[in-house]
Amino acid sequence: MFSKLFLRICILKRKQHISYIDKQYFHVNIKESMLNLPVSRLKQFFKQQCLNVVEGYTCIIADCPICDNKMKESKLYINKTTGFFMCNKCKSMGSWDILEKFLSTQKSSERYKELNVLKDTCHLKENFVQIWKGVIKNSQSIVDMSLEEYEILLNNFSLPYVTQEDMSHLNCFYEKSANVLYFPLVGLNNSIVGYKSLTTHLKEEQTFPTFGVSGCIKYKQSHSKSDNVAVVVGTIEDLLALISKKSTHTIICLPYNLRNLPQQLLPYMESFKKLILWFGNDETSWYTVKQFAKKFNERRCYFVRPTDLQPRPTLAAKMNYDLKAILRNAQPVWHESIITFQELKEEILSDLLNIDKVQGVKWKRYPVLNQILKGHRRGEFTVLTGPTGCGKTTFMSEYSLDLAMQGVNTLWGSFEIRNVRLAKTMLQQMVGVPLDENLENFDLYATAFEKLPIYFMTFHGQQTIKVVMDVIEHATYVHDIAHVIIDNVQFMMGTTDSSKHVDRYYKIVVARNNFTSFETVLLCFRFWKQDDIVAKFRNFATKYNCHVSMIIHPRKERSDEELTTSSIFGSAKASQEADNVLIIQDKSLSSLRGKKYLQVAKNRYSGDLGVMLLEFDKSKLSYTSRLKGKQKSGEKDKSSSKKQRAEQTDEKTV
Repeated sequence: MFSKLFLRICILKRKQHISYIDKQYFHVNIKESMLNLPVSRLKQFFKQQCLNVVEGYTCIIADCPICDNKMKESKLYINKTTGFFMCNKCKSMGSWDILEKFLSTQKSSERYKELNVLKDTCHLKENFVQIWKGVIKNSQSIVDMSLEEYEILLNNFSLPYVTQEDMSHLNCFYEKSANVLYFPLVGLNNSIVGYKSLTTHLKEEQTFPTFGVSGCIKYKQSHSKSDNVAVVVGTIEDLLALISKKSTHTIICLPYNLRNLPQQLLPYMESFKKLILWFGNDETSWYTVKQFAKKFNERRCYFVRPTDLQPRPTLAAKMNYDLKAILRNAQPVWHESIITFQELKEEILSDLLNIDKVQGVKWKRYPVLNQILKGHRRGEFTVLTGPTGCGKTTFMSEYSLDLAMQGVNTLWGSFEIRNVRLAKTMLQQMVGVPLDENLENFDLYATAFEKLPIYFMTFHGQQTIKVVMDVIEHATYVHDIAHVIIDNVQFMMGTTDSSKHVDRYYKIVVARNNFTSFETVLLCFRFWKQDDIVAKFRNFATKYNCHVSMIIHPRKERSDEELTTSSIFGSAKASQEADNVLIIQDKSLSSLRGKKYLQVAKNRYSGDLGVMLLEFDKSKLSYTSRLKGKQKSGEKDKSSSKKQRAEQTDEKTV
């Protein structure tokens, strides 16, 4: 019995270890950060080695210093934001700190040994060509199908009608036994770097590898000359809809739909001078266009404005809209710093026509929050506070889980609770049953949770704000993060890095205010430090169009008094900078009949304030909300029906 249990634990540990290494899905590497070097400095590194260098839209393109065969013309692509590099010949890739060693002018025997070791580590180990051959081994090429078989295939998958000749340009294969279509992902030098599969079951698309692929599905008309303009779509269905209408020469289908735009794909997109992004008119598409345009370089990006007359390509093709006219009407994403109302007019009209999309993503577990806050919007700053032990982290984990299950890419920074405990809580909240009583289904639950776009920072305890901001900016760029949670801000205030300036701050305050108490000065310094942290996160939310939710402990107050916005620890800056202030009021701590509820104390978007009751289900580790408005309306309906009955009886007696 004991040996079986031990063996099961070892297998689970091994699975967790493999999933961490292969997918890199849950944890963000602390060593990875944004590249803090100007482009001119990057160019200088290559010029010192007498290497040709050119600046592209997203990358710097230079001769590869890693390639052994110098006779072959190789191109090295270095991401201008992160420093991540890729070579189109030797297939080397890695971070900037590795490439910097190859560009160093220092030469020695030990240096050469180190570089030889680095060459082996940064070479791409996996051969996707062999993997692709194994996938299509039992499949049939679209080219080899008869016309009758091909038409049956289109009907089975309910795909737009595309000629067999056009479909052959995609080099796709059909596996009849599994009823799956395979589309290869093409990268630099037209090499196969992965594949995308389409099944008839719910038309679900799956991509291999699951993270960081460097290619996409590309369609190009056989007789087209220009390859400078491309239309970018998210799904295979939209790709085929554009092909069927002969609406454009070159079409790109992204590998991961709208979930993520990997930085490994950017070198392949360098050859295009103009990109037209056409995704759809839902909430996800609405925000993803601008997020992806920043990665592609906004100066070359245009987008099809999401309106009812310009839906996603599949719907537009079914409605027989003029797809070429829609593409001609695409608007530029990039604009100058100073613009006129005439340039804003279309965006204002679009906001009014798509009011539901502007309001943000709706919660499914908290319908009362939808009535008050209207939705979860990018670029906002939310503060959550409440007394000690009231369940702030538990509520925020379910609050963020609800959004992640709807496709909101989430980054958790838990400095107070370890990631294992936090992930366990979120997993139990997702499945809604006690995990220890359902161990036989753990693998099934874990597989479902892995598919959620949730990432965890590996910090625990006190950290400096600079290190935290570097990791968040890197994760936002690489993983397209839309929601960042910080729990809690007090863990970034007491670091040794900030304590160096206490003495200097003490002298300044004493000189200006004649304070003599060091405790008073230290408290003022903590307030100033917290204001600085809040300001940095507020600027980050605006600059990167990312929602930041921050947990801040309140001041020590009497337990019988309700918390207000002035109860938040520190100065008034946190409540002033916040777009939303949420307060958990826990009356159960002071009264046996007291209840716990969430109070929306500030709402900058609509101005609506209100209260949501919180009932904790211990088996699910979940809070449920109760609709007060519906109860009141029900009571009103009952009272009005009673009045009507009384009036009817009076009429009968008369």
